[in-house]
Amino acid sequence: MFVLFILIFETFYSCKEVGDPNPYAPVLTKTALSQSEYYVGLEQNVLISRIFNLDEESKNYINELNRIDGFDESPSQVNDFEKFRSVLAQALNSFEDPVRSLLLKKLIRIYVCENLGGSAVSGIVRDSDNPIGGFVILDANTLNRKANEWISYKESSTFQKGSLKIKIKIESEEQNTQTNALRYILLHEFGHILSETEKIGPSFFASKRSFANFDFYKEVWKSEKVSYLDENIFSLRPKLRFYSESFALDPNWKQIYPVLAETPFPTLYSATNADDFFADSFVSYVHVILDKKAWELEILENNKSIYKMENGIRKDSLLKQRKIIERIIRP
Repeated sequence: MFVLFILIFETFYSCKEVGDPNPYAPVLTKTALSQSEYYVGLEQNVLISRIFNLDEESKNYINELNRIDGFDESPSQVNDFEKFRSVLAQALNSFEDPVRSLLLKKLIRIYVCENLGGSAVSGIVRDSDNPIGGFVILDANTLNRKANEWISYKESSTFQKGSLKIKIKIESEEQNTQTNALRYILLHEFGHILSETEKIGPSFFASKRSFANFDFYKEVWKSEKVSYLDENIFSLRPKLRFYSESFALDPNWKQIYPVLAETPFPTLYSATNADDFFADSFVSYVHVILDKKAWELEILENNKSIYKMENGIRKDSLLKQRKIIERIIRP
């Protein structure tokens, strides 16, 4: 009787979903954008043919995400679509193999819009229940900044304005273009798509998501928003929110960036949550290791440098993560 009770309990427990509630699952499940039948011409080998202006389905998808996130923005179509399409085409054409082959296989559509509520969002496309790729929705306003200015703005958006300034360089002066800003954004969003198609983490369609049994996150993430490093190593991490301008940099930078440099996070953005840990590790790997480009952060006080750090994707503590990304790129 006692043994039978244990067996019943273990069977019941093992069938229960574990992990954090996922409020986005119903949105992903019901949208037509997640269904392969929604798309035509998937066999085309020209990435530029996959660029579309916002349509009703993609607009509804963004509105649902913004509702969950508490954003008031509602997107609209891009007025000068051909101009943005031309710049985006340059970004897509700049990719070389093996990344280009991955994009051709798994980046099914790119939508462009205005008033998104952020730089970009992504989603997953499934054939039945099998993830085969995904889509990215970009805000045309990202064209307002060149690569170095865009990423410096993004990093600085975490902090209140003060006497210290943050500058990040990801491109040389000659390559510091709006096209390369788009290129970097695309790679990050494509990382989210790969995390689903390659089963790097829990499915975005699951009603609850646990990262416990996925190698990429072990010993780094307890859950989507809680890291093993929060308690004793990087205690300020949970307080940092991008695009909030809510945290004081001036009195706290020594407890942020020098600490970050000793963790398995390659960038501050990769430390925001488990999903962005993979996506920003992926873009860091392609940008720094494959493309051999710079990624240098500098903190300035009265225009004088007081601290410098590089992207941490080459850290010994990220060896396992690099190997996983390498297997995706060169299977």
